[in-house]
Amino acid sequence: MPSKSEMMHHRLQAWIRENKSHKDLEYLGYKPDKLGVEHHYYRIADHEVSVDMIEDLEQVEDETS
Repeated sequence: MPSKSEMMHHRLQAWIRENKSHKDLEYLGYKPDKLGVEHHYYRIADHEVSVDMIEDLEQVEDETS
């Protein structure tokens, strides 16, 4: 059974495929953290985070436009 992190990774990959023009979410790759543990990493807005740090996924409207 896939872990919670793997399930979120698959959700995020589907989100990226369905919303190709979404500029605030980008997959950065599979790489080690500071302790050497491999994780999938994403850029969300200006933040680089590992997939295990992401709890939920929802679209919000940009109020600056």
